Parts: sequence; structure tokens; C-alpha cells
Amino acid sequence: MSIQTGRGLKVSQQKNAEGIDVDVADAIEGYERFRQQFERDRAFYKSLAGNKQKPRLLWIGCSDSRVVPAQITSADPGELFEIRNIANTVPPYGAADDSVGAAVEYAVLHLGIDDIVVCGHTGCGGIAALAGGDPPQEEVHLYRWIDYTRPAHKLIAAARVPEPERLTETVKAHVQFQLDNLQTYPCVRDGLAAGRVGIHGWLYDMENGTLSAYDPQTGEWRDLIAAAASSGRG
Repeated sequence: MSIQTGRGLKVSQQKNAEGIDVDVADAIEGYERFRQQFERDRAFYKSLAGNKQKPRLLWIGCSDSRVVPAQITSADPGELFEIRNIANTVPPYGAADDSVGAAVEYAVLHLGIDDIVVCGHTGCGGIAALAGGDPPQEEVHLYRWIDYTRPAHKLIAAARVPEPERLTETVKAHVQFQLDNLQTYPCVRDGLAAGRVGIHGWLYDMENGTLSAYDPQTGEWRDLIAAAASSGRG
């Protein structure tokens, strides 16, 4: 069965033969498969647990369930330190929300991460949401957060980008603004100046499974592999 919520959305209440919600049951089955894998790779996981984490990238990405950083980069556990939130947002230094800033500072100052990726994606609902009109009263936190995407919307509107390309171009612009915001953090700014830290803007195309990289020198977005091969930069 399903029930109606206040917004008219249907929430599944279907149970399996054991009386467990089917969504929870699916997660439990996944956990059982993980346990089997864990036993096969116990030495690897024991090493992870017994040693300090040494991730190779700080990945700042969207919370979207369809965009999985470890899957996209074929990363093993321990290789990515992740910040995921709606619309891969980096509030500027000193903003009211401390969660992103705390993770950035921890990654750079305590984990010694020297590369930060901000990755947006096509069809981002967090970017599209700001164009949806006035927020419902019960979504005050959501719309306060997506207001961080407003600069990108204003830029693309001023550029009179055609409607079919507008969302993707706004996603790209938002990534670029987040790279600017990253540089308001002293640990990132100082790391960049000293050559210890690199920041990278990427875009994941969900339909094609491809990554594009932003080149701040030219202002262009290029295929990630081609860009890295020609310039030596990610």
C-alpha cells in the first residue's frame, strides 16, 4: 500500500513476506552482500580501520542519488573524502552554515588533501529549483540553501542563454562560482598561493557517463581525459 503526504506525494508502505518495508529490506539485502564482500577482503578493511585515512581527493558533489562519486572515479574505500549536498554548494567563508567549511578545513589542514574537485551534474534539481517560484512554507531550509545558486542563475539570464541549454549552463556557472567561494577559505587560498593545493571544476553528464573539466585559463569546458592529456591538469 501507499499513503498520501501533505504535498500529495505517495510514500510506499509495501511489506515483504517477513513484514519488513520493501525499501528497508532492499537495504538489508545489500548489507548482506557487503558482509560477504567484507569477509573476502577482510585484510583490506582491517588495514583501513587500523591506519589513518589518506584520501587522494576532496570531492564536493551533489546529494543526487544517481551521481555516485566512487562509481564515477572507480575509487576504493579510503580514496575520496566527500562533501555532498544539494547542488554541490560551497558557502563562502564565514557563512552561517559551518558543515562545508569544517569539512574543507579538515580535509586540507588535517588530512593533507591537495586536490579539491567541485563536481556538478546535468539535470540538477537543486539548480532547477530556484526557477520554480516562491518556496512553500515548509521548505524554508531547502530554499535558503538553494539561494546559493542565485548568482549562476543571474549570470545565465543576463547572457540570454537559450532555454534548451539554460539548465546545463547554469550548472556549469554554479560550479565556477563554487570554485571562487573555495578561495575565500584561508587554508585553500594559502595552499593555492604556495602551490600545495589545486582546485578543479568538473561536470558529470548523466546521460552519457562523461566528465568535463573547466579550464580557468580559457573559460572553456572540455572532456576531462582530453583536457588532462593536453595540459597535464585535471
